[in-house]
Amino acid sequence: MDTKQTVISETGVEKIGKRVSNKLPKEKDISINLRDKLNDVLLSEKHNLVTYQIAINEVINEDLKNILIKNRNALQSLHSRCFNELFDLGEYQAEIATGPQITDTANIFSNYLTQFPNQ
Repeated sequence: MDTKQTVISETGVEKIGKRVSNKLPKEKDISINLRDKLNDVLLSEKHNLVTYQIAINEVINEDLKNILIKNRNALQSLHSRCFNELFDLGEYQAEIATGPQITDTANIFSNYLTQFPNQ
């Protein structure tokens, strides 16, 4: 996924992303297209990842925990591939954050660490 590539939206806003691919239909019809299939897989994998993480957190047996972790990691890889494919097809675009915006966000999440016990 090339996050350095940008496009200009119809309203003139520069965004990270790509133009929508010709592989995707311009208008939605009743047929199931590539975008629909990838979004269905992506949604399923999101739910599966949450379920695996809960199981990993609550399993007692270490051997079973390791199997669950391995399966979860494989699902994460599949999820990433689907997301990257949709990005490459121009389905996902993002606002371009400035350096200070990135620093502010990083600081916010870093400061959350102080709220955790045993820090």
